Amino acid sequence: MRKTRIFIKIYLWFWLATALVVATQMTLDHLTESGPPFGHIRHEVGGPLAFFGEMALDRYLRGESSSLSHLADLFKESTGIDAYLLDQGRGVGNRPLRDGSAHLAAMAAQSGTVQIGLLHDLHVVALPVSAGETGRFIVVGEAAFRPPPPPFMRPPLAGVRIFIVLTVSGLVCYGLARYLTSPVIVLRQATRCFAAGDLGVRVGRDIGKRKDEFSELAGDFNHMAEQIGSLMTLQKQLLADISHELRSPLARLMVALELARRASTGPEAEKALNRIEQEADLMNVMIGHLLTLRRIESGVEQIEMKPVDLSQMVRQIASDAAFEAVGKNRKVVLSESDECRVVGNEELLRRAVENVVRNAIRYTPENTSVDIRVRSTVQDGAAYAEIEVRDHGQGVPDSHIANLFRPFYRVSGARERNTGGAGLGLAITERALKLHHGNAAARNAPNGGLIVTIQLPLQ
Repeated sequence: MRKTRIFIKIYLWFWLATALVVATQMTLDHLTESGPPFGHIRHEVGGPLAFFGEMALDRYLRGESSSLSHLADLFKESTGIDAYLLDQGRGVGNRPLRDGSAHLAAMAAQSGTVQIGLLHDLHVVALPVSAGETGRFIVVGEAAFRPPPPPFMRPPLAGVRIFIVLTVSGLVCYGLARYLTSPVIVLRQATRCFAAGDLGVRVGRDIGKRKDEFSELAGDFNHMAEQIGSLMTLQKQLLADISHELRSPLARLMVALELARRASTGPEAEKALNRIEQEADLMNVMIGHLLTLRRIESGVEQIEMKPVDLSQMVRQIASDAAFEAVGKNRKVVLSESDECRVVGNEELLRRAVENVVRNAIRYTPENTSVDIRVRSTVQDGAAYAEIEVRDHGQGVPDSHIANLFRPFYRVSGARERNTGGAGLGLAITERALKLHHGNAAARNAPNGGLIVTIQLPLQ
C-alpha cells in the first residue's frame, strides 16, 4: 500500500484549515449581514443616512416638523436616498412608508442595531438614532437598486475571491509545510546512506541553525553516527590486528607440524597430524580473507582501475575451476559468454567471481555441474555485465538469503563449517563489487540450487 508523505499531510491540513476559516468568515458575513452585498449597502446608504438622521432629529425635537419634508427632498436630490424619520414607529412629516420598510424599522427599534434588507428593487437600511430613549427614533433609507458596473469595473466575484484566497493560502501553507518537513527529508537521506554503509555521513549544519526539536534530533543522529562509526572502525582494526598477529604463530605451527610429521610413526599419529594440517590450512585461509576484507573496506590503499575484459577473465576462472572440480566428481560449464568489458581492478574482480564459483563447487552434489553465464543487459537505460553462477545443491531458506553476504554468516543444514568454507568469500565478493559500483544478489533456483548474480556497469 502506497504511503502518504508527511509533507502532503501537513500541506493538506494547513490548506483545509485555511479553507474552513474562509468559509466560516463568509458564513458569518452572511448571517450578520456584514459582508457582501450588505457591507457595500451599509457603506453606501448607512453612512449618509446617519448624517440625515441627526439633522432630522434635531429639527424635529426643536418643533420644526414642517421642514422635514423639504430636508428629505434635498437629501434625495443629493444622494438618491429616500429618507424617513420614525417616532415610536410612526412616520414624521406625513410621508408614507412601505410595509417592508416599516417591518425592518420595527426590527431595528427592537434590537437597537442596524438592519439591512432588500425590498423589491430597493436597498433598505433602518438604523436607530439616539435622543435619550433607546429605540424610540428610527431613520429609514430606501435606495434604488443600481445596475452593476461594466465588467472591467466590477469588484471580484465570490468565486474569484475564494480562488485568490485559496491560492495565496496554498502558497503560504506550501512554504510552511516545506519548512517543517525539510529536516525530515535530510534525516531520511542521512539514515539511508548510513544504513548503506557510509559511516561518515553526518547531517548538515543547516538543521542545527533552526534551534528547535529537529536541530536536537540532528545532533543526536550525528552523535549516534559518530559512536557507531568509532565502534565499527575499532572492530575492523581489531580483526586486522588479530589477523596480522596470528600469521606468525600460524607459520611456526606449520613448521612444528612438519617436524612432528617427520619424527612420528604410525597411522594414528599420521591421522592426527593430517587433521591439524587441515585446520591450520583453514585458519590460514580465514586470515588471508580477513586481511583482504580489511584492505577492501579500509579504503586507504589506492586501487588501480583499468579496462578489464570480463568475458576473458570469467573463461579463465571457469577453466581453472573445472580442473579443480574434476577431482570432486563435479563439472563447471560456461554455457553463455557475451563480450563484456568493464573498468575496475582485475585482481579484486577475479577474486570476487572466484569466490562465488568455488562456493558453488563446494555445495553442488557430486555428478552435477556448476553453470556459469556471462551476458550484457540493459536496465533503466544503463548497460550492465551480468554474471550468473548456479549450483544444484539444496539451496538456502528464503529467510537466510539476505544475510549470505555478511562476514562469518552460516546457514544451518547443508552449508555448515564441515564443508570447508571460511564464511568470508561472499562477503569479500560483495565488498569488492561495491567498489566497482556493482552488486551481488542470491536467489533459489526453481528446480533446486542457488543462483548468485553479479552485476557490473559496462565500460
